[in-house]
Formats: sequence, structure tokens, C-alpha cells
Amino acid sequence: MPDGTTAHDDRVAIEDVLYAYADLVDRACLDELMDLFTEHVVLDYGYGRLFTGRDVLRTLFADRLLATYTATSHHISNVRIAVDGDHATSTCHIHAWHRRADDGSQPEVWGRYDDELVRTVTGWRIARRTIRAAGERGFPIPDGQPSAFEPIDRHTNPADGDTDA
Repeated sequence: MPDGTTAHDDRVAIEDVLYAYADLVDRACLDELMDLFTEHVVLDYGYGRLFTGRDVLRTLFADRLLATYTATSHHISNVRIAVDGDHATSTCHIHAWHRRADDGSQPEVWGRYDDELVRTVTGWRIARRTIRAAGERGFPIPDGQPSAFEPIDRHTNPADGDTDA
């Protein structure tokens, strides 16, 4: 922990990263959004769908935020954070609404982000994000998958050191 930084300061800074993510996604601000992640970030959408590296995420988000959806609204709640020096885990619940560009449909997901974060010289950054769903409606189902999002394991809490992976 840097001199003068308290555990409370770290938790507030990490919450700011989580809330900034939702805001920047909804405003489709790609450059600022990418700054929230480490260079070698891993985004886990479940069912083995891993996206690794900031450049890969930029391409993924550009497609989804600038081409696939004309609007999104992400809401974060129930934030839990555990800090251990320059590493932290967080879990938060999400509700994310989307409006598709192609047909105007409005898919939604209710779920959880489980994050691993690291302290960098520029602040806390997300090193790994695992997305799991409690429910979803209206998303196309990837080939060979039972749903668009892997379901939440209700009996784990990554913020307490328990992980789904």
C-alpha cells in the first residue's frame, strides 16, 4: 500500500473503476474504457470464451458499442472488495440493457462481474474480469452453447477468495 493510502482509499478507488466502466461503456468512450484495464487483461465471457489483451478488448468493444448496439445502460450494485497489498478482488452485480442496431431488440442480462485488479502507477486497473449471468433475455446464443452467458455459481464468492474458475 503506498504511503498515506488506507484500505478505505483503495476500496473507494476500486469502486470508482467499476462505476467508470459502466459509464464509459454506456457512452462508448473506447480510449478511456481501455485505460481501466491492464495491458494483458483477460475477459472471460464463460464457456471458454476468453479475450486476452487490451488490443483484443478494444476490437471487441468497438464492434459491440459502435456497431452492434445503438445504446446500452449498465447498472452496478452490491459491490464487495477485498484488498491485499497491490492486488484486489471485487464482485458486483450488474443489470445491463442493450438496444441492437440491426433490429431494435432490447436484450438484457442480470449477473455478476468478478474482477481481479492490480495497483499500477496510474491507479487500480482490471487484470481479469469474469462475467456470469443469473438471467438473460434476447441475446443471440453462440454456436454450441446453451445460452449467451455462463450461469453464476451461487455457492461461490470471489471477493472472499472463492472463485468460479
